[in-house]
Amino acid sequence: MLRKKMIGVFVLAMMISPVRTLAADNLQATKQPEILSLEQCLIMAFQNNKGIQEKEKQVAIAEEAVKEAKAGFWPTLNYQAAREESDVTKFQIGKAYEDHQFAAGISATLPLYTGGMLRNNLKLAKIQLEIAKEDLRKAKQQLTYDVKQAYYNVWLAEKVVQVQEASYHNLDQHVNRVRIRYNAETASKFDLMRAQVQRDTLKPKVISAQNQLVLAKLQLATLIGYPKDRAYQVQSDALNLKIPDSAGITLTEILNAVEQDRPELRQIQRKMEINQIVTAMEKAGYKPNAGLSLAYGGVNKDVTFEDWYDAWTLTLSVGGKLYDGKINARIGQAKENLSLTEIQEANLRDLIRLEAEQSLQNLAVSIENIRANQASIDLAKEALRMTEIRFDNGMATTMDIMDAQLALDQALTGYYQGIVSYLTAVAKLDLVMGRD
Repeated sequence: MLRKKMIGVFVLAMMISPVRTLAADNLQATKQPEILSLEQCLIMAFQNNKGIQEKEKQVAIAEEAVKEAKAGFWPTLNYQAAREESDVTKFQIGKAYEDHQFAAGISATLPLYTGGMLRNNLKLAKIQLEIAKEDLRKAKQQLTYDVKQAYYNVWLAEKVVQVQEASYHNLDQHVNRVRIRYNAETASKFDLMRAQVQRDTLKPKVISAQNQLVLAKLQLATLIGYPKDRAYQVQSDALNLKIPDSAGITLTEILNAVEQDRPELRQIQRKMEINQIVTAMEKAGYKPNAGLSLAYGGVNKDVTFEDWYDAWTLTLSVGGKLYDGKINARIGQAKENLSLTEIQEANLRDLIRLEAEQSLQNLAVSIENIRANQASIDLAKEALRMTEIRFDNGMATTMDIMDAQLALDQALTGYYQGIVSYLTAVAKLDLVMGRD
């Protein structure tokens, strides 16, 4: 009996063990930092950014304004019901006077001609909707650039940490080699102390690089709405990045794209149309207004339709203004706003052209920096290897090792900075051209 119980306990333990192992593996997996791609960061940014949500609400408000403008062409229906009492007999119902009465009615009014006011009001609402949509596009494009820039900065910070840590590790190995030679009495204590000092001088750089990485990750997390206390890494492989021989685009092509897609240009062009429409709407104040109304109503002694005295009326009305100084002032103001918008458009085009030229130049410079540092990396690695061999043969000093290591660090850091500068320049060019 005891043996059977022991066998049962053993079987149960064997069944629970894989479950515990699986749970431990899952717990370990949850501790691993999440790998975020650029696409994931952009999706999270669009979902969580309050500025984008605000612009989307403004678009929804503008859409309702268009519906309101369209409703102005349809007739309006009104109704009214009243029950009145008095201390004297003042209401005549039928042939008798009463001290109380009930009156009710319904009416419909349709505008026939408003001098173009309704039509222009609808145009104005539609243009304002277009402006709101362009404002949303602009916010999304700016957010896309900001996220890309922050994402690339995290990648650069990670690479700089790797460079500094590798440099510190290499110098630490150099200290071990000098210690071995010191123990063999082929190197002096001064040589060992100098190697240790040179290694230790890199520790603040390692710490500084790590701090910069923390700040870069915090900035990206804040921008995309990612939990601040959750660890993550960015996913980007520079080795798979194909660097072109040139920018591959001309200034003329950039400006043509700007003309078609830049939200600010579209907005200011719509504003010019708004000024023209506002001018026409103000001039409509001097044009006649025609309307048609149909009303039906009646009175009775009490709230009932028995002995109901009713009647209907059809009214066609035409009216207008002969002079209004306020209208003249508003017409002049609209014309001045049109001139102001033309000046603003010319200034905007100048700024965009300058921005396009700067972005194109930055793109070309970053390409050349990448190529220059690519050649320097291999040379710096070989120089460090040969210096270490020369040191082992007593033909070089610790300072030579330090100089060779510093040259390699500069080449690697310059290469990674060139990659980020190139990617940022491409993102900036997309922003300048108004690409979604």
